[in-house]
Amino acid sequence: MDAHVRETLFGLCNFFDVISRKSVGVRQLRRLQEEIVVILCELEMYFPPTFFDVMVHLLVHIVEDIIQLGPTFLHSMMPFERMNAVIKGHLGKLAGWGHRDGSREMHVDFKGRIADFERANLVALQHIDVVDPWVVEDKTFIATTYNDQGQQRTDRDIIKEHNSIFTRWFKDKMLTYPIDEDSSAEEKLIFALSQGAEHNLMTFQAYDINGYTFYTEEKDMKSDYQNSGVTMESYTGDIKQRYYGKIEEIWELSYAGENVPMFRIRWAKNVVKEDRHFTTMVIPEAKSKTAGTKVTAKYEPWVLASQVDQCFFITDPQKPSRVVVRRGKRIIIGMDGAANDFDQYGDPKMEDDDDDDEEEPYTTRRSRTTLPKGRPFKRRSLGVPGLNYSTARKKGKKIVKR
Repeated sequence: MDAHVRETLFGLCNFFDVISRKSVGVRQLRRLQEEIVVILCELEMYFPPTFFDVMVHLLVHIVEDIIQLGPTFLHSMMPFERMNAVIKGHLGKLAGWGHRDGSREMHVDFKGRIADFERANLVALQHIDVVDPWVVEDKTFIATTYNDQGQQRTDRDIIKEHNSIFTRWFKDKMLTYPIDEDSSAEEKLIFALSQGAEHNLMTFQAYDINGYTFYTEEKDMKSDYQNSGVTMESYTGDIKQRYYGKIEEIWELSYAGENVPMFRIRWAKNVVKEDRHFTTMVIPEAKSKTAGTKVTAKYEPWVLASQVDQCFFITDPQKPSRVVVRRGKRIIIGMDGAANDFDQYGDPKMEDDDDDDEEEPYTTRRSRTTLPKGRPFKRRSLGVPGLNYSTARKKGKKIVKR
């Protein structure tokens, strides 16, 4: 670099150094004003016109701002811009959220917001035996309302409406049924379920249930063992479908003292049954924790922990973007003096693994069940706005690495 160009740039650097100080004299500022005018003229001599924009021109006004407002650190926008970058990291890209409906959805559709909690609560209620009659009644009520209004609606429309209003409808409905000391245990349980899960929500990085030890994908990255892969069978009418995915979060919802463990799953796509021995698929990249996504019925992220089995994913050496699934190994608790044992490794059932239309309506991923039981062995607090999290820890049985 030529000496005269270098000297001009040194002068510009010195200008920024002086104006950034917490204490600077007015006489020194007047001298800086004269110097910056000369520096800008020299820059126009040495650099092409495309170099100059409004930001370069603003240097002329900085000295006068300091004289009028005080040192730069008292009125600089840099700290606010840095904080704004942090906030945008939490919310994701805000483009397109300026209209009225978008402003409403912006605060609920991002991961970790109240909408995620309400969605998990809805899925839990839809898969508990004692709530099943109320689910059927709500769907029947919606279908009857459409028919009375002379509107033609598909099953998908009814399910969509049911998912949007069921928790509120169920709560209001149960308030009309008085609960007293003479009420049965089942009636009291149904009433407690209708009030929704408690907001003292516990989250975990690992969980023991169904003879498996499950990890979140985040914990998997720190472990020598892969325990975040899951598989489950779905039934839509007479059609059976198997799904695969990885655990992103583990929550434990509490209903009147009954805990319901829930997994948030990132489901695999493009599932292809290569032959009777193995199946390949694509595991999508993990999205930002703040990225907003639309939840389709087929790829509902929340499932009960009791619904899933464990599996492992192995990268296909011929197609690095795809993975091969293998069945997990489940511990069998010894009874009547028998020692603990493990299931042998093997392939999960692969029937009906073809990837079907994503517009397929609501899917029930397992048969009805009572409240599931499981055992966490590591707890952590995960801040979600609007929810209160406990930081208590429970002592659990030591998990032996194998």
